[in-house]
Amino acid sequence: MYADIVEIVASSKAAAGELVNVEVRVKNLATYGIYIAVTGVFDSTQITFTPDYASVNAGATYSFYGSFTMPSKKVTITAYSWYWTGSDWYQDDKMTKTVDLTTLTPQINEFKIAAFNKV
Repeated sequence: MYADIVEIVASSKAAAGELVNVEVRVKNLATYGIYIAVTGVFDSTQITFTPDYASVNAGATYSFYGSFTMPSKKVTITAYSWYWTGSDWYQDDKMTKTVDLTTLTPQINEFKIAAFNKV
């Protein structure tokens, strides 16, 4: 193992239609610099991460960023780390994180009396 997923950072709850930001932190376990990439899915929907790949120094941790629109159900994000062998990308590690569906609760921010009739 060379590209260890350290953490998936994402909201634990989101409302349907809300943008969910995802950060995947990957550590280079090799004793030399390597190219690392991240891919991800939820319910067979691809999550695109930026950058596409990065040159990561030995022992360093690098963050990849992506996002998706929350569907109307709970989802499990699955992230995969990859490293470049010099001729091919090799899938190395896998981690999951669940995002529960929540509903938006209406809030009253201000209450005004628009008209008053004295009886």
